Amino acid sequence: MNRARLALAGLFVLLTAASAHAQTLKGSHATMNRQFSIAKKHDFTFLRTASDVDRFIRLGLLEKVGGNADYALARVSHPYARPAVRTFVERLASQYRSGCGEKLVVTSLTRPLNSQPRNASDLSVHPAGMAVDLRLSRKASCRRWLENTLLSLERRGV
Repeated sequence: MNRARLALAGLFVLLTAASAHAQTLKGSHATMNRQFSIAKKHDFTFLRTASDVDRFIRLGLLEKVGGNADYALARVSHPYARPAVRTFVERLASQYRSGCGEKLVVTSLTRPLNSQPRNASDLSVHPAGMAVDLRLSRKASCRRWLENTLLSLERRGV
């Protein structure tokens, strides 16, 4: 994966994360629109079914995201993502654990179109394997840490 695609894929993990305008961890419509437009511009495939996800795994386009000492998965239906997203999660989780003393919890990764929840946006890039949903901690200090970190990354265009 070239550097431009790696950087672009990193941007997509902010889907449910930061919106600099709203200063919240909920993705703004503008952010989601930008992510969707970039995915289309770079011809990323939006997977329709679990079979499509399996095919992308076999082709090496999606990698297992299995958790480690810094992060855990909670009820993730397809624990796979683009390589850049996996790298992002692992780096963020390491920093999060250092900053908060607890594991980061991933609640969703790749989700094919036919498995999107009813409230999913038509602009979701989960079907492209380029998004991650994170559970918010019960600790206010950890929520602040995550929000500040993701907002900072978004401002820098990561």
